[in-house]
This record gives sequence, structure tokens and C-alpha cells, in this order.
Amino acid sequence: MVDRATAMMHWEALLSSTRMDHGDRWTPPDPGYSRDQWQRDQDRIIFSGAFRRLAIKTQVHPLSDNDHVHTRLSHSLEVASVGRSLATKIGAWLELNGALPPEMPASALGALVQAACLAHDIGNPPFGHAGERAIRTYFREHPEWLSGLSVGERADLTGFEGNAQGFRVLTKLERHWFDGGMRLTAATLGTFVKYPFAAASEIGQGKGKHGINCAELPVMQELADQLQLAALGHEVWARHPLVFLVEAADDICYALIDLEDAVELGHLTYDEVADLMRELVERGARSALYEQLLDDRTVRLELLRSAAIDALVHEAEARFKTHYTAIMNGEFQEDLLDWRRASAGEVIAHAKALAREHVYVDQTKQSYEGQPAHLLNGVLAHLVEGAEALAAVGGDGTSIDSKARDAVARLGKYRPNANDSRYVRLLKITDYVSAMTDRYLIRVVDDLTRLRYFSSSTD
Repeated sequence: MVDRATAMMHWEALLSSTRMDHGDRWTPPDPGYSRDQWQRDQDRIIFSGAFRRLAIKTQVHPLSDNDHVHTRLSHSLEVASVGRSLATKIGAWLELNGALPPEMPASALGALVQAACLAHDIGNPPFGHAGERAIRTYFREHPEWLSGLSVGERADLTGFEGNAQGFRVLTKLERHWFDGGMRLTAATLGTFVKYPFAAASEIGQGKGKHGINCAELPVMQELADQLQLAALGHEVWARHPLVFLVEAADDICYALIDLEDAVELGHLTYDEVADLMRELVERGARSALYEQLLDDRTVRLELLRSAAIDALVHEAEARFKTHYTAIMNGEFQEDLLDWRRASAGEVIAHAKALAREHVYVDQTKQSYEGQPAHLLNGVLAHLVEGAEALAAVGGDGTSIDSKARDAVARLGKYRPNANDSRYVRLLKITDYVSAMTDRYLIRVVDDLTRLRYFSSSTD
């Protein structure tokens, strides 16, 4: 049963449809507006340039010639589908127990989680996690550019996170109307923030991850006030309960879809993946599906994957219900599909191990993933040196050399202003670089190489 009396967080606040307006105030929705508020959020995300660019950003297999493998865009769409299904089930349970506001149908939670899932990778740089590591490495190896920054500001750059960049994209960089980013509802933003803490916070240092940059801490504080998220420490807040559903949907798709792509590319055999999926199906409510599987192996794997997803959705649903009170009190510190706790977690761990051993070490993939550090290191060096040269002389930059002028010109709308601090200048550079697609990064490198501003040597 749902205990509302003792919960630290409450759905009336957690489902707030107020919107951040121009970055300094929050406004309620127009009562005469007919379109569902979270449908509006979905539309704003889908029609954004940042979302569209996910089509040419690495999921697991960089720049694959096989059009059937997943990109960040197709992955995000599938996560959104799984998240909607899971959240609708949880919404029905909450509605049955009288936990939701009277005007809030169970399906509304599905739409809300779907919106957050669509955006969950929107801050990822080119080449995915390899790109994240490359940006971190650049700033760790060039501390001279971090002089004068606070501990938190330095941590934002040396620990660059696609999650924190995503919050920045949603609240500042993608402008739906004047200022204030996409102006999404508080509920969608809260459901998006997987790591509601700063890099330099105690928990941020412990996890080596963060979801909020120093520049966006005031926005996060305002968001926490709107949603009445519990403060758990300095620059640390409790997760929105629906974040656990977004994370579970992402884990489900990662665990299964990466393996399906590996079969498509020939890195794993059909039997290796089918046997693992059968283990999941046997734990779910659709084990009778085996009798209906067709002889065609491709169809069979698709059906097995569907049944395996269904089994994991049921697992995540059960875990959310079991730990509901701890989740609502900000005390639950696990993933819903944590391999150490969830009954299907051992199989998920097996799936991830299979991917690590046979997919992520594939030689073709390694040959591409060796490049991001070199490519991004060269591009970042060019841009940072140019921006710092401009800051040193001030004015319109006519007195800086041609190489620095090239760097400043490339930044375009991300060009630093004369009154920007060094931290803001560096953030604008990472804004520009993280917005690149895999192919655009390579085109920029080719252009810089032609101009002799970039060395193709990795020695």
C-alpha cells in the first residue's frame, strides 16, 4: 500500500506543470490551453536541433556502415517507448491507491516519463562515452587553462558529463522562445535529472558523475523548490521518483538492444544472445511465447527481445513498488535493476559482461574509439587557445592572429563575450564541441588539418 502521510516528497508537487520562463521565474500553464503539458514537452524536445543531431551520434558502434544498428536517436526513441510503458503501469498502481492528484490520470505519468526519456541523452558529445572521456582528459592534462576557477568549476570540466550538459541544453542552450532553454515543465526537468548533485559535492566526488554544472546550480535550486525535492546535503537533492523509471528503461534497452546489434554485425552469434534472452523471458509473464516463435531466426530474436523487455519492465515495476516508501523519502540508493538486488539482475549483469567481452572490444570499434581523444584534444586546443587570445586583447579580435581568428569564428553563437569569465568561456567551448555529431567533428578536423592548424599524427 502507498503511505502518503510519512513520505518526504508528494506527487502534487512532483507533477508540477509550471514552466521556467526566461530563466528567472516559473509560470503555471494557461488553463485554456488544450494540449497536454507533457505532450508539449515531447514536441519541444523532438523538434529541437539537439535531439535531431542524435541521429549521427554514436550509441555503441561508431560510424557504422550498417544502417540497421542503433544511433543515439533510435536508442532514445526506444527508451522512451519502454519508459512510457513502465510509467503507465506505475501510474495505474498509484491511481488505484489514491496517491495521484484527482485530475491526474495514470497515462499522464507515461507521457511525462516518455518526455524525459526522449531527452535523456541529449547532452552527449560526439562518440558518446569515448567523447566524454576525451573532453575530461583534455582539461585534466591542461590545468593551465583552469587557473582562477573554483573547485566546483574545475570539477565540471575535468569531470565533463553528458548528463550535466543535457540539463544545460534543456534549460539554457536550446531556446524555444527568447531565453530559458526549451521552457519545459518542472516535472519533466526533474524526471530528466539522473544525478541531482554537483561534481564537487561529496556524492559527486564519490560517484565520479554529476548532473548539474555550477552554472546551472541556481536553476536546479529553483527546480527543487518547485518540485519540493528533499535537500540531502550541500548542492545535493533527492532524485525525482520517476527518474528511477527513466534509468530502468535505459538499462533495459542497453542490456538487450546492444546485443541485438552485435548479432546484426556478426560480433555475437544468434544462439549466444537468444539463450540469454530466454533466461529473462522465463522469469517474466510471457514465457508461453516460446510456443508461438517462428522458425525464422531474425523474427525469433525480435520476439524474444520483446518478451525479455516485458519481463524486465515487470521486474522494475515490482522493485519500484517494493521500495516505494524509501524512494519517496529520498533514501533509495540503488538502481531498480541493480544486479546485486533484482531477481533478473544477474542476467542483466551477464548481458553487460557479454557486451564488454565481445562487443565493446571489437577491433573495428576500437579503431574508431581510439580517435576521439586525439580528435577532440586537437579541436579543443585550437578553440581554447583562440578564445583565450581574444580574451587577452579584448575588443573585436582584429588584432589576434589568423589561427585564433579561425577558432573564434568557428564558435559562432558560442563565441565568448568580452565580460565572460574564463569558466564561462570554457563552458561555451564545451557547448560547441558537445553539440557536434561524429561526422561533423571529423569534418572540422579535416578542415583544420588542411589549414595546418591540426596535426593528424597521434605520436
